[in-house]
Amino acid sequence: MRLFFTHLAGWAFFILVIFLEDSNRYEFMLKDPLPFICNFSLLIVYFYLNMNLLVPCLLSKKRIFAYIGVTLLSFALICFVFPWLIRYLHNFRTQDIPMAFPAENFEAFRRTDLPPPLNPREMILRLGIYTHFIQFLVVFIISTGFKVLKQWYREKQQLQELEKSKIQAELSFLKSQIHPHFLFNCLNSIYFLALSKDDKASKTILSLSDFLRFVIVESESDFIPLEKEIKMLEEYLNLQSMRTTEKFELQFIKDGDFSEYSIMPLTFIPFVENAFKFGISTHTNCFIHIRAGIENGTLHFACDNSIASVAKNITRSSGVGLENIRKRLELAYPNRYSLKIDEDSSSFRVKLQINIE
Repeated sequence: MRLFFTHLAGWAFFILVIFLEDSNRYEFMLKDPLPFICNFSLLIVYFYLNMNLLVPCLLSKKRIFAYIGVTLLSFALICFVFPWLIRYLHNFRTQDIPMAFPAENFEAFRRTDLPPPLNPREMILRLGIYTHFIQFLVVFIISTGFKVLKQWYREKQQLQELEKSKIQAELSFLKSQIHPHFLFNCLNSIYFLALSKDDKASKTILSLSDFLRFVIVESESDFIPLEKEIKMLEEYLNLQSMRTTEKFELQFIKDGDFSEYSIMPLTFIPFVENAFKFGISTHTNCFIHIRAGIENGTLHFACDNSIASVAKNITRSSGVGLENIRKRLELAYPNRYSLKIDEDSSSFRVKLQINIE
């Protein structure tokens, strides 16, 4: 119903502009409304025919020449053929024409005072071709432009929905790859505790159960509170540090209020997982230093770790975990994050900044 009244108001405005453009046209229409009604009806028919049939079936399907041909034919019919036909039929209906003449009196009925035949310019002016052309052009532009813009907007919406679905599918796939890594590394920690017959093994299994349940549930969301992500990281550090030695130094420094922000789940774990994988040694001094802070809506995260001698020739940045997190960051924070990874002969450094406002 709203659309109906919108179209009705549009046509009313169109008629008003026609009358305002030529003040005499309203008087002519009152005296002889048939030509105006017929011409206006033709414009309405072409408007909806062009918008609902010609543009979707020809122009939108790249049948340009067919669309141009139909448009030119419609132009000729509306601006030339129908105005002449309507005026001819109207004049034939209203004029008083003798039906028969006696042959001997034919010369008496010959009119000698008729004006000479109209030249092409006068014929165009008499039929109002210029006016019909302008009206047709306005109707053509509005109907074509309205339909093209409507289709463009609809295609844009569909494209955005497809892109969103694609991103969600990619994120789900990438997050599904993380869970086995968690389980593998945490089971390694429990394995070492079991080998040493440490009483902490049973408590670690319970902690691992709670931790994995938390990870699986929370990772189903697109974003989680930053506080939960920090808590998840602390639990992970506790689980991994159970298999370390006295030569290992672990630092985790937090700075700022994390309660007001959200973040993509499992953002920090891949970096810390990589640090434990390549930075832990039972023979030499080693370290992992982690810092997380918030400043003016920007998250700053850093993870520095030593490089164990057995891992010096391994290309760490090509692992599944780091490549995974790069893709996830690009999908979740396009143009809103910065990730720098550096290394030298003795240490490996990760610096991550995310605008999470």
